[in-house]
Amino acid sequence: MTSPGSAVSKYDPKLVVKLVALTWLITKLICYKLWLTDRLFPLIPVHSSLADLPASVHITLFIISLGSLLLLLLFPNRKLVVLLLAAELLSCMLDQDRWQPWEYQFMFMMAAFAFIKDEKETRFSWQLILAGIYFFSGVSKFNSAFIHDVWQNLILHRWLGIYHTNVLILRTGYALPLIEMAAGIFLLINRTRRLAIPALVLMHLLILVMLGPAGLNMNAVVWPWNVLMPVLLYVLFFREAFQYSYFFSLKLFAWIVFVCWWILPWFQQAGYWDKYLSSVLYSGGVDQLYICTGNELAKKEMAEYMDKEFKVIPCSPVLSVYKWGNKEMHTVPYPEKRVYNAIMKAWKKKYPGSNDRFYIYRSGFAYSVKEVFPAP
Repeated sequence: MTSPGSAVSKYDPKLVVKLVALTWLITKLICYKLWLTDRLFPLIPVHSSLADLPASVHITLFIISLGSLLLLLLFPNRKLVVLLLAAELLSCMLDQDRWQPWEYQFMFMMAAFAFIKDEKETRFSWQLILAGIYFFSGVSKFNSAFIHDVWQNLILHRWLGIYHTNVLILRTGYALPLIEMAAGIFLLINRTRRLAIPALVLMHLLILVMLGPAGLNMNAVVWPWNVLMPVLLYVLFFREAFQYSYFFSLKLFAWIVFVCWWILPWFQQAGYWDKYLSSVLYSGGVDQLYICTGNELAKKEMAEYMDKEFKVIPCSPVLSVYKWGNKEMHTVPYPEKRVYNAIMKAWKKKYPGSNDRFYIYRSGFAYSVKEVFPAP
């Protein structure tokens, strides 16, 4: 016989599915315009043949997704997960801006539950995903752009109100990615995983305080994710050590998880894999697209997304595509060149004949501004 206490503490994959489903549901509702067509921000499908599908297709997929997530809270089973994943895959094919980091993570976690029948191997795959997120998130931050954009401007200046910094204070910021990288590795080591968990939980709590209503009150779409991750750390790592022996008996999908979360992110360093698919989270130095327009209709429609204070771009006001996406869809645009190119082409199509100019701005201590043109 088992005691009630031991039954509660037992690893339960269905509990993880419920936690992910609840967080996913809340997140999708926060950025609901991302999943619909009733918006100014253009849709960026993976292929031009998917560009002109009726709005009803997007609405139907969104409803199926929300309905599946609600049902999973009550009936966490593989058939419902497969339905959810089908709707999400189709929806993401219709707009690449939907390939958000949390979307990628949740799809993989649900897919592991659906396609891996062994509960221990499912947990092993989930552990790989979480550890990979922290390790490569730290890797992406280990650069001067993180120090400039996130550590100095976001954390020290905007959040803590510290404006007078010196070289020592700035270099201290490198401790953050080092801690995150180390924690990701420590999660996979039995003797150190319980050291990593409190450090990462503290990190998420600080992020919530900084980005939440009591702090900068920004990027609400990531609040639920920062609540979920400490819970997953406890459920998946606190009582359950990472078992390297499972590598010798992994099935196909578990190997796919390993490749996607521990091999392919290295290719991002050379530009051969997407940033958001490599856990590049608040790393700084990401290219941002700006648009200078003289079109009166465009200036009227985009008035609330214009930036009048940004003097680096040679026009004022200037349209920040980052600000546009963040304000209208409550999530940031997908930061890849092909997506920016598609946005420029969509802009030229909507506002033909205007002499608009497009600029890519890369922030940092030595920032750069480059005029770009939509590819054919």
